[in-house]
Amino acid sequence: MQKNRSYAFMLALVSAISGQARAEGTEEQAADPGTTTVEAQRLEIHLDKKMSAIGDAELHRAGNAIFGDRIDYDMLNEELHVTGNTRVEQGGNTITGPELRMKLEQREGEMREAVFTLHRSPKVSGTADKPGPSGASRGYATLLTFDGPDKETLHEARYTTCPAGQDDWFLRAKELELDHYTETGTATHASVEFKGVPILYTPWIDFPFSNQRKSGFLSPTWATTSRSGIDISLPYYWNIAPNMDATITPRYISKRGTQLQGEFRYLEGDYWGEDHLEYLPNDSTGSGNRFYANLKHTQIFGNGWSGGFNYERVSDNQYFSDLTTHIITTSRVNLPQQAQLNYGDGTWNFNGLVQQFQTLDGISYPYQRLPQLTLTGVKDWDTFYGNLYTQFVRFDRSSNAPSGVTGNRATAYPSISMPLGRSYAYITPKFGVHFTKYDLSGNLANPFRPGENYQSDNRSVPIFSVDSGMYFDRDFKVVRNNYTQTLEPRLFYVYIPHRDQSQLPVFDSGLADLNMSTLFSENQFSGNDRINDANQVSLAVTSRLIDAKTGMQRLAATIGQRFYFSDQKVTIPGIAPRSKNSTDLLATVTARLLSHWNIDAAWLYNTDSDETERANISARYQPEAGKVLNLGYRYTTLSIFTPTPINQIDFSAQWPLNGNWYGLGRINYSFLNNNILNNGIPTNNQRGMIEAVAGAEYDAGCWQARAVMQRVATATANANYALFFQLELGGLASIGTSPLSLLTRSIPGYKSSALIPNPLQ
Repeated sequence: MQKNRSYAFMLALVSAISGQARAEGTEEQAADPGTTTVEAQRLEIHLDKKMSAIGDAELHRAGNAIFGDRIDYDMLNEELHVTGNTRVEQGGNTITGPELRMKLEQREGEMREAVFTLHRSPKVSGTADKPGPSGASRGYATLLTFDGPDKETLHEARYTTCPAGQDDWFLRAKELELDHYTETGTATHASVEFKGVPILYTPWIDFPFSNQRKSGFLSPTWATTSRSGIDISLPYYWNIAPNMDATITPRYISKRGTQLQGEFRYLEGDYWGEDHLEYLPNDSTGSGNRFYANLKHTQIFGNGWSGGFNYERVSDNQYFSDLTTHIITTSRVNLPQQAQLNYGDGTWNFNGLVQQFQTLDGISYPYQRLPQLTLTGVKDWDTFYGNLYTQFVRFDRSSNAPSGVTGNRATAYPSISMPLGRSYAYITPKFGVHFTKYDLSGNLANPFRPGENYQSDNRSVPIFSVDSGMYFDRDFKVVRNNYTQTLEPRLFYVYIPHRDQSQLPVFDSGLADLNMSTLFSENQFSGNDRINDANQVSLAVTSRLIDAKTGMQRLAATIGQRFYFSDQKVTIPGIAPRSKNSTDLLATVTARLLSHWNIDAAWLYNTDSDETERANISARYQPEAGKVLNLGYRYTTLSIFTPTPINQIDFSAQWPLNGNWYGLGRINYSFLNNNILNNGIPTNNQRGMIEAVAGAEYDAGCWQARAVMQRVATATANANYALFFQLELGGLASIGTSPLSLLTRSIPGYKSSALIPNPLQ
């Protein structure tokens, strides 16, 4: 019989017993949740009690769709019996099998030899907080029971996220329960098979098949390092509330013992924070009890007020170098312990800060600020613009620091400017007076002037400056592309009379590095302890190349220099005054080329000695996701800015190899000094590796594998070696220790193979 879709019936559950059906040819209407719709090539109704839909039969009810060669429906008991090519669909999920029995109202029943497909929400394999591509999972069960509107239980089940025909891995379970309401699965006596080899067993496991947070054990991680040996962690994730969670992680370190880690996060409308604690009792190497604490909190009080604190502490100076492999962490020598209070209303801004540090290198002991109070204000009177900067600081020394001068410093810097501008030019004269008052205590001996002491004193310094610039542009064409080229000269003049400051201490000041930002600053010193004398002008010219079609800046080049009209008198103790009448010549170039090249370069050239003082260049080639090459070179001669000369090359890459393989690597090499510190003291000038990373990544679509080796120099110990291996089974588990954060930091532009679109692989 030829298929005829004119047999369309809407059987309301309330009136189903009456057997009323729509006449042939009636259009199908929208069904309410209590309505059942049946379609088939032939329909048979027996005494208004039973119905048989024969030939391409379909039954639709409340978001569920059931298909089969034949559907027998007991309307009194609402029981279904479906035979032949049986298929059940709900919310994009599909279950197929040879036969189905079900109570329709309760959605209770069973299907043998069931094959199912579950469509997952977007999720990144191995992470829980980044979006990623959507996909589907599938499986098989010898018996599938329907346990209600949103649940099924699968017996002797197999589950995978690999597409049909690719059976690389399976989760096998004696019993697997799927809850579509919570979008989670729970399995008992479960094992994970990879390439036919069991690699993980658990008597119980639960997991999400969408991007949902859920309490439970996460996949164990393992790694190995030269300083700690085998490193195994088993994290437990606790989903406390929608805005609050915690992770508790026992960590076994073969050379040291068992460590307990905890992370607690919370988020409310007016406050949020994160706490991280680690504790290792009785380190097997003889280092005793070891701990790390990092507590962060931010609070919004309302009416412009906010505050927070950040407290960080470790048990000993070698903690990071022994127990972590992240170079950013192992290079840290000062841990902040501070609290702050802020206010802002658009005109006034206030910041109150109390701050101290734990110092790990035994050398650098920053001053404690107990407290620091800063108040700034701005006011616009159309023609004039007013600015007020005030600050009070109590500087103190920690008990571990060498004795030195302490005391109070009060600063006020009111200024007024008159911005004058047109579309092609601007000029802004400015005048202000910098007031400072010192009230000193502690050890007042001046180590830079033997026999003399620091003195409590006042300082008043008038500051006058003029900032000006012009803007020229022209349009031109290169081949078929239209561009706008600009020419932007800038002149900045500063006059500050000399004030003797040799009897004033240096709490927080230093000589600012010369760059395009500091070239146009009034004071070449950072902080408030030194105000330079100045009679100088800074000149620079910038040219930009702007794509007229997209507005993107393709090229920008700047060259500038500062010229002095008088000798320098104010210096930082221990640093000789300048002997030249100009700074080094400074040049920068930034290019964003159409051939997927990005280039950034800076050059500092000594015009007196005809030598390069500093050169930095970085280039990135990234034609598409998964293909990136980075090359950087850094050179700095011995100077007041760099007490240790630098001559380093930095190369990193991610590149496709054969098939779905990707090569990964980074080399950061010093030709002069490896910059490794031994107890805080620089080693001799020898060539050395600062950091090296080498690895490979394989993407099979439904699983990824990564192996990465890292060598990293630390600031408080010898170099550390680490091996990372990770196997990601898409949407289910990540086995091993993830190197993703390491790769993201080490290889700018790196992209996990799981996130690379398939056409690019």
